Amino acid sequence: MRLTAGTLLSVFLFAASYCAAAEDWPTKPVRIIVSNSAGSSPDIVTRMVAERLSKALGQSFLVDNRPGAQGLIAAEMAAKSPPDGYTFYMASQDVYASNLFRFKSLPYDPDRDFTPVANVVDSAPFVLAVNPDLPVKSYPELISYAKVRPGRLSMGITIGASEALGRWMNVKAGTDIVLVPYKVNPQAALAAVAGEIQVLIISLPSIETFVKAGKLRIVAVSSSKRFPNLPGTPTLAEHNPGLVIEGRFILMAPAGLPASIVNRVNHEVDRMLRDPEVVQRIRGFGFSSSDAMTPKTLTESIREARETWRRVANDIKLQAE
Repeated sequence: MRLTAGTLLSVFLFAASYCAAAEDWPTKPVRIIVSNSAGSSPDIVTRMVAERLSKALGQSFLVDNRPGAQGLIAAEMAAKSPPDGYTFYMASQDVYASNLFRFKSLPYDPDRDFTPVANVVDSAPFVLAVNPDLPVKSYPELISYAKVRPGRLSMGITIGASEALGRWMNVKAGTDIVLVPYKVNPQAALAAVAGEIQVLIISLPSIETFVKAGKLRIVAVSSSKRFPNLPGTPTLAEHNPGLVIEGRFILMAPAGLPASIVNRVNHEVDRMLRDPEVVQRIRGFGFSSSDAMTPKTLTESIREARETWRRVANDIKLQAE
């Protein structure tokens, strides 16, 4: 195709105005969409990010809670927003990894529709806990105990990643622990404390009080490395290599966001994550963070998470809905 002088001038003027707009950004309030309800741990962490960005950039960053449909509502809304710097999205690993194997079709394309901006939480693991009446004090002891009692132990999970982890653990460890689904974490935790189930896969904050009271015992974490708040607790992968499922929260934007805005936000999030007070607060939610990473390394980590879920889906024969 032959470009005329007029066409080239139009392209140049558009690009110049676009760059100028990026330099002036932000000139009005910015929203951060999150798929979790107000008051949840991901929501509170998102509000921490919003508060820091508001102070650093001189405009209000507002959290827009869009729960429901296993995160698909929020993801679709973010994907269809203009890439003008006034909509960001706190994306969980479901959005760019597990949903690809859990659903036959998605209302968004995780590669085409989003731009990775900054890592916020690089590990949100599950913990594997047992009722203290169970005569096991470690993960290997639990597996040995379960293997000689196939189908006689029960494990509480919630639908989604914890269910997938429970099924995957059975496959990798060669056990037959019956999975018992619960709608919410508190129900599962209370059932484990009462002895209605013997084993539990859950987030750390959901049972921390029970653990301190001696009503539950943690035997392993599902992260790739030991969790900072539980340095003496081994990971599942230390005994079953590759058995890792951990959440991550990445601040994303609609595809096409100018690099100048991406870099600016990335820089501010990185500054936030180097504040010891922020790091400690994030750990209090059962999460851990290191730095904001770069858009390139974030893209690589997204690819790795997707490959992990591909292995999960294959091993447990996950059927897409």
